[in-house]
Parts: sequence; C-alpha cells; structure tokens
Amino acid sequence: MTIDKLATQGRVIYANLAARQYSEISRLRNETLKSMFAGKESFNHKQEVIATIKGVRYIDDSKSINPNATWFTFERIGNPIIWILEIENYDENFVSLINLVKEKVHTLIIVGERDNKVSRVFNGLTNLIQVSNLAEAVGMAYYFANEPDVVVYSPANGSEENIEYNANRFLQLVNEL
Repeated sequence: MTIDKLATQGRVIYANLAARQYSEISRLRNETLKSMFAGKESFNHKQEVIATIKGVRYIDDSKSINPNATWFTFERIGNPIIWILEIENYDENFVSLINLVKEKVHTLIIVGERDNKVSRVFNGLTNLIQVSNLAEAVGMAYYFANEPDVVVYSPANGSEENIEYNANRFLQLVNEL
C-alpha cells in the first residue's frame, strides 16, 4: 500500500466518522428543540398577550417569579411599560431591575403593603402607585395606559404554586375592563 492510498483511506474513515457524529448530534439537537417547542402549555403565563384594549396590550408574565425573569421580559418589550408588581416575597433583590425600570417603565403599580422594601428600591425612578389588591392595580393600569403602552403583570417574586392562580386572577380582571 502506498502512502497516498493510506492517506485516502484515512480521509474516508474520518469523513465517515464525522458524518456519523453529525447525524447523532443533529438528531439530539432536533429532539431537544422539539421538546422545547412541543407544547403551548409551557409558554402559558410567560410574556403572553391576553388582551388588547384601546391599543394597549395586556401581558400576563406571571411565570416570572424572580427579578431575572422579569428583566428578560422587559428587555423584549420596546413600548413604554406599566408594570404591575405583586409582592409575595420580600427576599428577592430588585436592584438588577433599576436601570430597566428607569428606562422603560413609566408607571409602577405595587400590590401589597405600603412602605415596603420594594417601593423604596424604585422610589424616584418612575411614577409609583401603591394599591392593596390586584383589582385596584388593573383599574389603575387601565386609567394610566394609552396607546402604545404595554401593561405587564410580572410579579418578579413569589412561588411556582401561585402562578396559575395569579394568572387566572389577572386574566379575569382584564376581561372585566
């Protein structure tokens, strides 16, 4: 066997191995992508537009139960935001949202007890409204919203057990507008 023939065989073997690897990687990748996009239920309550009223979109983002998830939601929105934040858990650190709130949120409606840590973090950055329940928050958002605003219900805190309940309450209140 000549050195040229040996080199040719080596290239064929490596090409076959590479093609096989590519096929396996491609199949794994396709399965992963397929599972990521399989069911719509995985996207319920995450940046979900539930209504458009007078040119204002109402977005259910109740799956954002930490500030980082809310940060990604705000990054994707180009319109001015009215943010409804319902306080369930004071342990979260909202400092990461300060710049985005300053830049994108023209009204922040906090549902929960008055004079809490969260309102102190955002005080002076935007219009800040304190209300005692979600029904008041949705009513305030409706009052302050004008086209092309976006009303976003994104708790940025809380627990996974409450996502469905909170989302259903928000949907019901928006449908009553």
